[in-house]
Amino acid sequence: MKYLGIITAFFVTDFFFHIIEAVAAGLKAETPMQRLGAVFFGLSVLLILMLLFYRFFSRAFFNGFTTATGLFLSFDIVVFHWIFQLHRITNGPEANWLEPIFVVVGCMFVWFGVKRETTVQS
Repeated sequence: MKYLGIITAFFVTDFFFHIIEAVAAGLKAETPMQRLGAVFFGLSVLLILMLLFYRFFSRAFFNGFTTATGLFLSFDIVVFHWIFQLHRITNGPEANWLEPIFVVVGCMFVWFGVKRETTVQS
């Protein structure tokens, strides 16, 4: 079940965190506040999904989802955003402080998910 959580997390985070061309209902995020709003909308949906997964799925699924979300946040940002400079979270200067926050939060998610899963199995 934890592998299903990992796979689900990968696709959910990929969908909600790659919003350089954020378009919703025909609106394009052009100002810093609109881009931040798009990022926080994605975060809100992710948190709602995490709450639903915590409530309705097994702990192993939730721990796998949390770990994969953290890996995606930290690994994707460091490798693809920083090292290869392929894209950013937003196309504005707010990415300079958003991305380090997401890397730290991603590392915390990985630690939390792995710690919880190893505690459950012990």
